Amino acid sequence: MAVNEVAPSDNQSEISIKDIVEFIRDFYKRIIVVGLIGAIVGLAVSIIFGLYTATITLYNYDGLDIPRIRYLQSALPKLEQEHQQKLKNLDDSFLGSEAFWSKSIKPNILVSKADSKDLLDATALNAAGSKISSIQINSKGATQEDAKKRVEKASKFFIDGSTYIELRDLVRGYELKAITIDSGLRKKISSAEVELDYLQKRIKNLNDLKGQFPATTTTLGQVVDAKDSGAKYLPITTQIFAATTDVNNLKESLARYRDEESQNIVYKQFVKQAILLVENNQGEDDLGAKLLNVAGQIEKEIRNNIQLIAVEEIKVSLSTIQTKKLYGLKQAGVIDIENPPHIKYLAMGLLIGLFTGLLLAFALKLTQQGKSA
Repeated sequence: MAVNEVAPSDNQSEISIKDIVEFIRDFYKRIIVVGLIGAIVGLAVSIIFGLYTATITLYNYDGLDIPRIRYLQSALPKLEQEHQQKLKNLDDSFLGSEAFWSKSIKPNILVSKADSKDLLDATALNAAGSKISSIQINSKGATQEDAKKRVEKASKFFIDGSTYIELRDLVRGYELKAITIDSGLRKKISSAEVELDYLQKRIKNLNDLKGQFPATTTTLGQVVDAKDSGAKYLPITTQIFAATTDVNNLKESLARYRDEESQNIVYKQFVKQAILLVENNQGEDDLGAKLLNVAGQIEKEIRNNIQLIAVEEIKVSLSTIQTKKLYGLKQAGVIDIENPPHIKYLAMGLLIGLFTGLLLAFALKLTQQGKSA
């Protein structure tokens, strides 16, 4: 006869609310003590290692947008690294850290998504949403004074460095412009001179033909236009007029090419001197003034009005950058100092302590059950 085996009840392996209450009653003191120890340790860590945060707010009169700020966040640390390398400085500057600039620059958008309900016009929303009213720069330090010095240094480097990068890009732009003009303009001038020579010979031949065959009849007064793919018949006088018009247009184009070539001489003179200044004056504040002085010296040496226009173009570009440096980013108010987050560290220490105390109590409970068994 088969005997029915009774499976062990699952209730024996389940934890009841009564077991939880008894567990807390037996070990709550230990858990609380360990939690308090964790809170004390967290507070001590905050006091010893916690960092003060200093923040400078700059009004954005310069019109910087998000793409430009992102460009500066990647370009500024590389600029500092190049500078330190030239100085052969083995100490790493926090300004050369890409992580620092990615976290320390916070643009304040003029209009957020939350304000969209107040702007009924979508174009107004798009225009305002791309404008940055101010820029916050923050830095941390072990003391308030250290944090203040670091954020002042970062703010100054942000303004001076962005100005240097803009001046460097301007010089490189003129260098590229000079190279492009040199490579393309000679080809244009050569082609125009060849075409002009051909048209002048054509006009001479047409005039000779007109003298040999006076236009007594309509047929005698016409010849084949060799440039026309349809081989149409045109009067000689019409062909002379058309060729003369082309000659005048080519002479006008050549004059423009010559003027452009004359202006390019100014660009090359400026670039030749400016590149040396850009490479050797990376850490100086008066680079813009020195470049303006170079343009001024070039201006004194020329008398050609076309070249004077080129010099004036360079001076206006440099003056615009200098003006933006002086007035584009202005500090708003005083530097804000934020204390280390003691409460945050204390709460984290308390939570970690309570969790650790709970694990220790659970381990102790299992040990007690093992001994009783």
